[in-house]
Amino acid sequence: MIRIENLQKKLAGRDVLRNVTLHVEKGQFVALIGRSGSGKSVLLKHIAGLMAPDAGRIMLDGQNLCAARGKKLETIRRRYGFVFQSGALFDSMTVYDNLAFPLREKTSLGEQEIRKKITQGLEQVELGGVESKYPSQLSGGMVKRTALARALVMDPEIIFFDEPTTGLDPIIADSMLRLFDACRKRLNLTGIIVSHRIPQIFSVSQKVAMLHDGEIIAALCENGSIKTDNQILRQFVEGTVEGPVVYQ
Repeated sequence: MIRIENLQKKLAGRDVLRNVTLHVEKGQFVALIGRSGSGKSVLLKHIAGLMAPDAGRIMLDGQNLCAARGKKLETIRRRYGFVFQSGALFDSMTVYDNLAFPLREKTSLGEQEIRKKITQGLEQVELGGVESKYPSQLSGGMVKRTALARALVMDPEIIFFDEPTTGLDPIIADSMLRLFDACRKRLNLTGIIVSHRIPQIFSVSQKVAMLHDGEIIAALCENGSIKTDNQILRQFVEGTVEGPVVYQ
């Protein structure tokens, strides 16, 4: 579904992405991991069409995203949903209006149809009855669930998660990962999850991709663990200073 081929990007004179190659199959969640500052968010922005590479291409169902402009790019982006680290909810809006915002801006649905989609969206994330609340009245976990509901309300095929469990305690974070997995199975979603929550993230991913020195090291996930002989990836996952990478 998504094919990233030899992607390159230089920022402030530094090669952030060097020949990045990654394939994401339909219905698959890929965990994108790597050291802080390795370029994970930069890569995600490229896939989302928010940044243009210096070289290489990103293919989405055979379409070159990097060459898309105007209405064609907007049509591609309508297939996407985003869940940001902080939730990125509008503080001055209720939960209902946060979910209604993209529907009002991007569709021609009437208020009755919008209300129906919002009710369904909140039920999907097990968060009914909070429509009139403001973000400041929600717990951290509820904010994340609301952010997921807002991403899903536009019926995306592909969803991007940027550190979605940051700031949550381990139990709530695990419940969020389980919810992501349930949504993937129920809605046949394809997604990329940027996360430092290792090894828990592997339980809801079918592939892991580590960004290291501007390149991707990939491996399959099976039964909550990864299958790899790559020593750099294994060292990072195991969190040990002993290995080919020197941590300072």
